[in-house]
Amino acid sequence: MDLPKSVVISEEGPREGFQIEPGPIATADKVALIDALSACGLRRIQIASFVNSKHVPGWADAEAVIEGFTAREGVEYSALWFNESGMHRALAFKGKLTLAGFISLSAS
Repeated sequence: MDLPKSVVISEEGPREGFQIEPGPIATADKVALIDALSACGLRRIQIASFVNSKHVPGWADAEAVIEGFTAREGVEYSALWFNESGMHRALAFKGKLTLAGFISLSAS
């Protein structure tokens, strides 16, 4: 069989979910969900989006969420950014986040 020997699951629910909700979600509730997911045995969790809060108000508290969650050993936490400003915001948390670059291309 050509099945892989392992599968890597990367949970993106906190980052994606919190930004699409129509109303505000309390920072403490975001932190509680991230901590609960960490306790479930997930090894990769994308937890925040460093984006312009005018366009994505659900992530106006990204820094507070990063400061508030409790990192568990063996879990990689990441965040998303789209520009230099977001990257610098994320870099402020390089001790708590696994920082990786992503490139997305599209043809117009």
